[in-house]
Amino acid sequence: MEYKLLALDLDGTVFNSRKEIDQETIQAIYEFKERGGKVVICSGRSPLSTKWVSETLRLDDPIIAYNGAVIQEANGQVLTQAAFSQKGIQTFIEACATFNVYGHLYEGNTLLVPERNRWNENWIENNIPALSLSGGNKESCERFRRNCNVQQIDDLVEYTDKNTPTILKFAAFRKEEDNFQEFTRYLSGMKNEFEVSSSLNYSNLEISPSKTTKGTSLNMLIDSLGIHMSEVAAIGDNFNDIDMLRLAGLGIAMGNAPSNVKAEANMVTATNDELGVAKAISSIIKG
Repeated sequence: MEYKLLALDLDGTVFNSRKEIDQETIQAIYEFKERGGKVVICSGRSPLSTKWVSETLRLDDPIIAYNGAVIQEANGQVLTQAAFSQKGIQTFIEACATFNVYGHLYEGNTLLVPERNRWNENWIENNIPALSLSGGNKESCERFRRNCNVQQIDDLVEYTDKNTPTILKFAAFRKEEDNFQEFTRYLSGMKNEFEVSSSLNYSNLEISPSKTTKGTSLNMLIDSLGIHMSEVAAIGDNFNDIDMLRLAGLGIAMGNAPSNVKAEANMVTATNDELGVAKAISSIIKG
């Protein structure tokens, strides 16, 4: 095959709108593997969530989680990790208060929240989806969910100052449109601390440590595997996928991707409810 490695986003890409993986997609992934290719999950999801998907699909290749902040082996062993500075953590928390934005922090596989609300109430179930139609084992799913935690911290500034936690990702959600746009501009201007992106068409923000993206981590990973970026095909659907779509030898946007994302890709496949990933893999295999 022309491409030795396939980098796959999950939400809106491998997952259909029911948060399941179609059997045709699973079979296409297996066929790519059988032909000697590597399949690397590249997701904004947590290390545990991505490991759960990898295990369900019986993959054995490394995984990129938290939009590039973590590269791990299939067994969960962390290879590299990028964390925020203490200054960056405090700046984010204070900016959320200043601009009246809801934000939460990811410490390993624990979600740190300042309050319980609609953006975090079902986080464990969403982080570890059942995948019951995709081959997910119920007992294994429950085991993974027991290793997730949502911790309410009334004073995040005090907590992070006292405990100096290793924070790998921030997420922010709009309460007021004008304030959210100002908040986005403010954080985006701090290039030495933050990499600001979105996975939901800018109705929320996903914030990584500076110079940390799916693309930068994919580049780091393939270097260690002796693969050139020209030999990589990447499939994604949203703004946090743009960097890896640009860098890959073949960048493929999903049919459900925003037009700005499609414009950055080499080709566009069908939507995630129309077997877009399976169809893209088929075209890759056929060359």
